[in-house]
Amino acid sequence: MAAGFGALLLLAACSTSALNLAPASPTTPYRGTAGTPAANAVGADFAVTPDPSLPITIAAPKLDPAHNYGLSELINIAQLSNPATQAAWQRAREAAAATGIAEGAYLPILTADVLAGYAVTSTTAPGFDGVLVDIPNGSITTSGTQIMPSLAVKWLLFDFGERDAALATAQQLSFAANVGFNGAHQTLIHEVSIAYFQYSAARAQSRIDAAALDNAKVVLTAAEARVEQGVATTMEVAQATQVVAQAEFDLTLAQGRERSTYSALLGAMGISPATRIKVQDLGGKPLPRQVPADLEQLITTSLQRRPDVQAAFAQVKASEQGILAAEAGFLPKVALTGTVNRTFGSYSVTDSRFDSTATLDVSQPNAAVLLGISVPIFDGGMRDARLDAAKANAAASQQDFARLQGAAAQEIVVAYDVLRTSLSAYAAATALVNAAKVNNEAALDYYKNGLGTLADISVTQTGLLKAQYAQAQARSDAFVAAATLAFATGTLTSAQ
Repeated sequence: MAAGFGALLLLAACSTSALNLAPASPTTPYRGTAGTPAANAVGADFAVTPDPSLPITIAAPKLDPAHNYGLSELINIAQLSNPATQAAWQRAREAAAATGIAEGAYLPILTADVLAGYAVTSTTAPGFDGVLVDIPNGSITTSGTQIMPSLAVKWLLFDFGERDAALATAQQLSFAANVGFNGAHQTLIHEVSIAYFQYSAARAQSRIDAAALDNAKVVLTAAEARVEQGVATTMEVAQATQVVAQAEFDLTLAQGRERSTYSALLGAMGISPATRIKVQDLGGKPLPRQVPADLEQLITTSLQRRPDVQAAFAQVKASEQGILAAEAGFLPKVALTGTVNRTFGSYSVTDSRFDSTATLDVSQPNAAVLLGISVPIFDGGMRDARLDAAKANAAASQQDFARLQGAAAQEIVVAYDVLRTSLSAYAAATALVNAAKVNNEAALDYYKNGLGTLADISVTQTGLLKAQYAQAQARSDAFVAAATLAFATGTLTSAQ
């Protein structure tokens, strides 16, 4: 009794001392390793100790440094390197394996067991009064070792559809994981495409700013020439110098945005941010000529092929099967069981009444085949709670499915409108750029010939720069909207 009480105290002490694994206070930095007491840290440095054993697995694919990679090639690299698609594949395999578990419930369960040990039993044996001798009360003690190998089989024959519902649920969830795998690839294609178009737009803006800097330098040269000719003042040169400095500043910012969008492209691909890769310019890739005409029909057909909508509908079907499984829990189950075993033992039997001992060796076979019916009667309301939970889950799945359809339709409409607006904006910006170029070239020629002013050139250059920015942004927006519309309609399905 004392030993047991001491063991309980020891366990309680171990439970209390486990708190020393945590920091000593809310303001005390943690130092230590897993499973060891936290060390007392000096100061308020909350740095984490580097772990050399931590595996770093950022993808760094082998690339051709001389090759310019186009969008389809970037997508192919991403599909091979990004952990998101690998994880989606493993989840699909996990869901497929779950159907195997559900199918296994239809088969008998066969188990083999071996029990071995030493046992001592003692029973009271009555004495009796004899004619010649009296036998006092005593005990019979049996001790010895035994081993009992056994083979058991249990086969559930009938359960009112509970296994059928479980299998149907697993199949629906496997389907949801499979289309989710395709959806993961579609999402990756979309993210890489968007990052590529944004990087292309940033590069275009860098080129615009570089050209603006060249133009500013031309104006500065012209101003310096006019001063030498005596037809301008040094104030014009100073103003032209300021414009050059502003153009250099704008170019620096544009190059920074270009580097940021390049890093975002590598991040979307799921490869190391230190990777150096040449990326093809969007160049003269033609824009879509027009958007689809029938928006209502586009929404209907798109929702029917979107992976997330199909996966949500599979979740609805799976939740409905959950109700059937919960209802089957109220009904009896019929099972067949069978056992085969043999007991091997060697025993010593001692009878204290006669002060005698005998040895007994046993080898006893046993076998049984039983048909059983299990009828649930009372379980504290657990079956009712399971059924209520299943019904609530099915209702929630229906609402989630409806919400997803509405959100998906909204995505399609927004992308549709943005694409239409971007195409119109690009057409307008193109006309504006053409007019601004003519105006700027004329103002520059006038200034070189002494007929215009520096303010005229500044206005026309600013107008040209804004028009070119607007054209580049509208072009990028159109490609982004086209990719987003393709993704929202479930047609962005390959690197091509």
